[in-house]
Amino acid sequence: MALVASAAMLVTDGVVSMASVTTANADTQRDSYSDTVGNSAFESAREKNGLAKNMSEGATLHAWMWSFKTIEQNIPAIAEAGFTSVQTEPVSAIHTAGNGMKFTKNWYYVYQPTDTTVGNWVVGSESELKSLCETAHKYGVRIIVDIVANHMTADYPAIASCWKNNDYYHHDCNNGNVSDWNNRYQVTHCKLVGLYDLNTDGNSTVGDMMAAYLKQLVNDGVDGFRYDAAKHIELPGEYNNSSYWTKILANGSQYQYGEVLHDGISRDADYAKMFGNSAKGGGGITASAYGGTLRSALNSKNLNAGNLSSWDNYNVAASNLTSWVESHDTYANDDKESTGMSEWQMTMGWGVIGSCTFGVLYRQLPEVRPRPPPVI
Repeated sequence: MALVASAAMLVTDGVVSMASVTTANADTQRDSYSDTVGNSAFESAREKNGLAKNMSEGATLHAWMWSFKTIEQNIPAIAEAGFTSVQTEPVSAIHTAGNGMKFTKNWYYVYQPTDTTVGNWVVGSESELKSLCETAHKYGVRIIVDIVANHMTADYPAIASCWKNNDYYHHDCNNGNVSDWNNRYQVTHCKLVGLYDLNTDGNSTVGDMMAAYLKQLVNDGVDGFRYDAAKHIELPGEYNNSSYWTKILANGSQYQYGEVLHDGISRDADYAKMFGNSAKGGGGITASAYGGTLRSALNSKNLNAGNLSSWDNYNVAASNLTSWVESHDTYANDDKESTGMSEWQMTMGWGVIGSCTFGVLYRQLPEVRPRPPPVI
């Protein structure tokens, strides 16, 4: 199991100005695995810092709401701390309503894409992403980008003209939201909190455009991807003989995993197999339910090994799972699952995660807990 540690407030460089964006262009294709693990200079740096060879076996620092510049400035410290990878926010063009506004849900806009161009007002420009990847590789660190491949923003007028095609979106549930969370067709075809659901199983151009975006990111130096709301996209062949995942996962990255929140229709094993076979370095799905189990144990101060030693309820090998004590969702969503947890609880939680996985032990760095959500 891989370990993702969230570090929302380690550093900040203030408000990020509006970034320039560049349209995806994937005429030539980089192979991330060959470019890193197959590169003697990268391998020398990786071994010097004691970082995992396979991304699935190392710890990932989730640089939540950090700009590319902030991450790049801290790469030496990140490598020294033992993080194999750094995961960024979504990097495509996003809704601009929150630009410059300081309120606690500013982070929500990074999950409201308006186009598949590279760069936005939160993370920075495409040139800054390239610079980050180049610096990270000098220290043997790899970069994961969060990808929103399920939907566009809920504000249709804000969507780029190239994505304004009625056939690019599902229109099930009377163009409404999922109403029955036990109905897999609804979960994969209806809107998620009003966000325009991409027609992933009915329009091949949607897959072509998303695939070009991912290939461009790999060409820019990105090594892996985390797919937001992955269970809301049908599996290959599931509906209308869908080939969306097959098309977009063939992008040259070396590690890919999907957000699959565990429930009765999540088909965890099928998603884990798909992501695990998607790249040379493997991949898998999120073990979100285990994080909830761990937080409950920490809150009750009952770290009984019998409650915490197994993730078998997923029917997925540990090597295909990514877990955490706290994610950006558990920290910043309205239910505040982990917002009020103490520094002691977080330290104990990372101790449990670290002892059960290939990942390193990580202690969250903010000085004081609980803390207010970060703002841009």
